Amino acid sequence: PAARRDFLETSFRLLNVTGTTILFSSHHMSDVERMASRLVMIHDRQKWIDSALDDIREGYSLAQIPAAGQDPERFLQSPRCLCVRRRGEVLHAVFELEPEGCGAALREEFGLEQVVCHRINLEEMFIELAGRDA
Repeated sequence: PAARRDFLETSFRLLNVTGTTILFSSHHMSDVERMASRLVMIHDRQKWIDSALDDIREGYSLAQIPAAGQDPERFLQSPRCLCVRRRGEVLHAVFELEPEGCGAALREEFGLEQVVCHRINLEEMFIELAGRDA
């Protein structure tokens, strides 16, 4: 807590005064959102995301799809799908598409009518991606 706060304060000072680039690893997405302009998300030696933070905020969605009769693997065939996991009676799928485009693509590509797509924040994205194997 105190060491983390000191690190963040020093980092902000370096960023503001000298424009220094800082590379750090964290699972505290609130810290990442406050400090980062670019995010690389790596898990198990696999790069999931490498993009500007603003592009992630605008260009990724969480799709909630009724699970009944759906094979999660079929969504993973889409090059824009990062992960799919079952959450009770709903599939959660992260797509590299903004919400409106995500809903339209799922309706067109998969014939889905009952799908809800919304912007995904970094914490939700981290949970979905890191929990995909759970």
